[in-house]
Amino acid sequence: VIKGVKVADSDIFSSKNLILASLFITGFATHARLIISSLLLIEIGATFNVPVGIAGQIVTAASVLSIVSALFMGVLTLRYNSKPLLQAGVIVFIVCGLGCYLASSFLSMLVSYSLAGIAGAMVFPMLGTIIGETLPPEERSKALGLVSAGQPVSFVFGSSVVAYIASSQGWRNAFLFYMIPVVTLSLLIVSIGIPKQSLLRENRSGSGRLVGYKGVLSSRSALSCLLGALLFQASMFTAWTYVISFLREDYLIPQSWATALLSVMALCSALGSLTVERIVTRFGKKGATTLLAFVLGLTVVIAYNPFSLWVSLFFVFLWAYVAAAGYVSGDTLTLDQVPEYRGTLMSLNVVARNLGATLGGLLGGSLLLFTNYNFFGVVMGMIGVASAVVYRLFTQE
Repeated sequence: VIKGVKVADSDIFSSKNLILASLFITGFATHARLIISSLLLIEIGATFNVPVGIAGQIVTAASVLSIVSALFMGVLTLRYNSKPLLQAGVIVFIVCGLGCYLASSFLSMLVSYSLAGIAGAMVFPMLGTIIGETLPPEERSKALGLVSAGQPVSFVFGSSVVAYIASSQGWRNAFLFYMIPVVTLSLLIVSIGIPKQSLLRENRSGSGRLVGYKGVLSSRSALSCLLGALLFQASMFTAWTYVISFLREDYLIPQSWATALLSVMALCSALGSLTVERIVTRFGKKGATTLLAFVLGLTVVIAYNPFSLWVSLFFVFLWAYVAAAGYVSGDTLTLDQVPEYRGTLMSLNVVARNLGATLGGLLGGSLLLFTNYNFFGVVMGMIGVASAVVYRLFTQE
C-alpha cells in the first residue's frame, strides 16, 4: 500500500510550492526535443542525406519505444520510489540531447533521439504518481494542469529560441544550448523540490512483480479510464496533427500564418490546463471528463467543416482549450482509480495515450488518402464522443 506524504504550504518556499514548480518546469523542459524535431527536421535530414519522411522516423521510433518502456515501468514502480525513477528519466532526456548533438550518422541520431521514448515513459507516469502521493485530491487537477501547461508554454517560448540558435549556429547547437540546459535545470529543481518518500512497496519479488497489472486489470473502472484515454488521445492528437494543413488547403491561408496560429492554439491549451481545476470542482472528475470529451468531439466536427474561416478558427481555438482541459481532467480521474497501484496504472495510461495517438494517426492518414477533411473531422469527432460515452457509462470516481 502506498502511503501519502503530507506537505506543508506556509510560504513561497514551502514543500507544496516547490513540488508545483518542479511539475511545471519538468513539463516545460521535456517538450524541448519535440520543438527541435518539429522545427528542424528538414535540416536534420539534410545533414545525414536522408529525406524528411525518413528523418521523421526518429519521432516514430521514440513513440514506439515509449510504449514498450512504459510496460516495464509498471513493474519498476512497485520496486522503487517515484522520485529516483523521475530523476533517472530526466537524466535520460539529458543523455538524449547530448547524443543528438554528437550524432555522426543517421543511425546514431535515431538511437539517441529514441532515448526520449524511454525517458518519457519514466518521467510522465512518475509525475502523476508523485502528485497522487504528495498532494490532496482537491489539488491534483491543478498540479496535473501545471504539468500539461508547461508543454504549450514551452512551445511558445522555445520555438523562437530554437529557431534563433539553429539559424545562427546550426541544429546541433539547439540540443546543446537549449534542450540540455532546460532539462538540467529541471533535474536540479526536481532534486530540490520533490520530497524524499518513505513509501511501503509490497510484493517486490517473485510472482508479485505482476501484482500491479493484476490490480489494474481487476478494476473495470480503471480499464475504462484507459480506454477513454486511448479514444480521447486518438481524436485530440490526430485532429491537432492535420489542422494547419486543413486551414491552408481549404482556406488558402498563407504559410506565414502557421506559426502564429500554432502559438495561439498553444496559449489556448495552456489556459485550458491552468483553469481545468474550476471545471473539475464544478462538475466532479467524472462529470468534467465526460463533458470535455463530448465537447472535444463536437468542436472537431465543426472546425473541420468549412462554414467560414473565422468559424473554423473559433472552434479550433475552443477545441485547443477543451483538449488540454480534457486531457488533464481524464488523468485526474484515472489517478485515483487504484491508489495502491497508482504507478502501474499511470504507466499504462502512458501506453494507452501513445497507442491512441499512433492508431489515430494511422486512421486519420488513411481517411485523408481516400476521403476529405470534412469526413475526417466527422470521424475524429465521433471518436471523441465515444470517449465521453466510455467515461460516462463505465468509470467511477
